[in-house]
Amino acid sequence: MKNFRIVFLFLTLVILNSCGKKTDKDRAIELVKSKYESGNQELNFENATLDSLYTISPKAYADSIKKGNELDTTLALLESEIEHLPQAESDSVGRISAELTKRRYRLIDLAKLKPQFRGWKLSGVKVEDENAEVLSFNFDKGITQIVE
Repeated sequence: MKNFRIVFLFLTLVILNSCGKKTDKDRAIELVKSKYESGNQELNFENATLDSLYTISPKAYADSIKKGNELDTTLALLESEIEHLPQAESDSVGRISAELTKRRYRLIDLAKLKPQFRGWKLSGVKVEDENAEVLSFNFDKGITQIVE
């Protein structure tokens, strides 16, 4: 009987604890509400979304690596063919090759950045009035404060 009470008490505490946990979005909404509580604006969080912020998005980073590899292949092909062309055509292909090389160097610089997590962004917050303005807010990594 004593073990049953301990198990029941433990399960009750676990259930209460799990119900009380707030999501990242809930914490972000609370911060925004606390910032605007003294104002007369009513905010609608129904369609708000919480997204992560990076110095460069992981998708853009992966795309730049992929495009860089494709450019490397194209440049190697152009350089192998340029030797067999007449001078006028060789000059044209050389200009194209030079432009592609510039793009490749930009992609190499981008690849050096690496995606770094900066924080969070709550977007799609609507102001409840006649002009229906939509607001966005940036937060630090731990969603403890609003950052500009």
